[in-house]
Amino acid sequence: MIDKHKKTGLKLLIKKILVPFDNSIYSEKSLAYAANLANVIFLGNRNKPVVKIIMLHVIQELPITKSLLDKPLINKKGDSVTTLSEHALELYKQIEDTMQETMQEKIDKIGSVDGVRFERVIIYGNPSNEIVNYAKKNKVDLLIMGSNGLQGLAKIKGLGSVSRKVSERISCPITIIR
Repeated sequence: MIDKHKKTGLKLLIKKILVPFDNSIYSEKSLAYAANLANVIFLGNRNKPVVKIIMLHVIQELPITKSLLDKPLINKKGDSVTTLSEHALELYKQIEDTMQETMQEKIDKIGSVDGVRFERVIIYGNPSNEIVNYAKKNKVDLLIMGSNGLQGLAKIKGLGSVSRKVSERISCPITIIR
């Protein structure tokens, strides 16, 4: 959507929409909203480039010390089999593969949308930090995210809301979906 702000003369062009995705109902609503918005933007000006929706999933790594990661694990027979590090890598790979499949299923559910191209990205780290960093690094034009996510673990640890933390630090426009 191209819009010229009257007071500043600033032109707004939405080409990249970032949607943090954790497979919660709120992230699904955010994805659907982004697809509808991108389609409206495209239909408003068929000469403009396709709008890219980037689905971003952040896998939070467990804080495990290196001494534990390198410790050999023993099977029931008493033989040293592998290390916790090898098991952790296998677990993260399974999480990544499952999320890639889930994200593709959600894209397939939305179906083909005129003027919209989807991209799936999975990174590791602190969700709020990584969302903000990704948006800045990739010059995202709009961030659309759910007001709540899969917060079970966050509530136990007493952490704040990811959407709140992101909204306080993000420099691009943001839409929070309920």
